[in-house]
Amino acid sequence: MFSWLAYIPLIFSALVALTTTIFLLGLWQNVLFTKAPFVPLPKKALPDVIQVLNLQPGDRLYDLGCGDGRVLIAAWRQQPQARFIGIDKDWLPAICSHWRLWRAGRPSQIEILRKNFFKQDLSNATHIFTYLFPKLMDNLLPKLTAELRPGTRLISCDFYFTNKKPIQIIDLQRPKNALAKKLYVYKF
Repeated sequence: MFSWLAYIPLIFSALVALTTTIFLLGLWQNVLFTKAPFVPLPKKALPDVIQVLNLQPGDRLYDLGCGDGRVLIAAWRQQPQARFIGIDKDWLPAICSHWRLWRAGRPSQIEILRKNFFKQDLSNATHIFTYLFPKLMDNLLPKLTAELRPGTRLISCDFYFTNKKPIQIIDLQRPKNALAKKLYVYKF
């Protein structure tokens, strides 16, 4: 007598292979077709970023290219009375950020938008965090200059604007080959 139970290991293996393939295709799609591949901020840098952000109740933080949402969640844990908006146009980081939010209890103060941040109105931001490549930073500067209110702070990890001087550069004392070596603080 032949039982369908004999197929369970085969079905399970096929599902694992399919899931892995979709995940890897998502990573490659991200690297090949975007201007900013998904590179998560190192966990060791999170406390420094949160300290420099210095969020207060009622502040509104935008994380442009939010990836897996780790900055948003860490900032929310530090200041739960602020609002947090993460924007990432790629589906794989968006899935990762929603999964992290689910694990954090789905805080209502955090919103993840899967869209191009160049098309998002940022005029109500009090703080912005970026971990974006230099060319993308420079492409973003005219939008920020036009939209942001005076006094809005932007903290960028490792990459700076070539046409705007930071008000502060913070050396995070990381090894030479490490990620997240410096934070550039700008005021608009």
